[in-house]
Amino acid sequence: MPNQLAANSVRTYRLAPEGFRAASNKFLRQRSALFAGVVVFLVVLQYKEFGESWRSGSSTSFLPSLLATLFVLGAMAMGLRKGLTRNQQSWSSYELVIGEDFLIRRITGFPELEIQRHEVTVIKESSTGLLVETKRKGHAIGIAPALVGYEDAKERLSSWAVSIQELRTGWMAPVRWLWTLPLLVLLFFGGFYLATKSWVIVTTGVPLLAGLAWSMWLIRKSLHVSAHMKRLSLMTLLPLLAIAVKLVLSIIHWR
Repeated sequence: MPNQLAANSVRTYRLAPEGFRAASNKFLRQRSALFAGVVVFLVVLQYKEFGESWRSGSSTSFLPSLLATLFVLGAMAMGLRKGLTRNQQSWSSYELVIGEDFLIRRITGFPELEIQRHEVTVIKESSTGLLVETKRKGHAIGIAPALVGYEDAKERLSSWAVSIQELRTGWMAPVRWLWTLPLLVLLFFGGFYLATKSWVIVTTGVPLLAGLAWSMWLIRKSLHVSAHMKRLSLMTLLPLLAIAVKLVLSIIHWR
């Protein structure tokens, strides 16, 4: 048992298998909100582009756009299924190693992250678990309550003479609203592609261009993003190019 080991021994902790259901349910709720937003965006976009032709033409005139929409939704559903599988693999492979003066997080497909005892500046605790932070931005390790031996790990870390700050995560906490960011991006995309006025295109396009470029840079350098997601983030170059071209054209042909 962990509590029978010497205080200076190295201990390895893993996540409880039964805790994955709650984590996957949260993942599904967040993706469902995004999925609903994409559906609304596609419907509005298709109506904007082909509304007049649907009313004046035959019912078969909108079949190509309908098939394209169904293809996008099918691709998203397949991506959701693969995402759940990858999350399951990450959950099963998660390891937290605590030594006398170091902390290591290992997950298959993710960069190994190590924090030395002298680097730790603060340890925060909330309903989502512990967060071990350092002076380096992004160089932190989160410890979920689903960890087998969570209290033992917390006790060992508290012996590092670092105070554990208790944080309350109410509805106003920023982490509660992170899932709304994709919906906000969809709203900006909708305004950008449906707008006809140059000032609206520029007002929505510049934040989109800057936000997507910044997000891509963060993903590429983050230690908390898998190698698969880093490769997938390269696809952001396509919408970035499309946004940049439309911005330039709207400025040249200002109206």
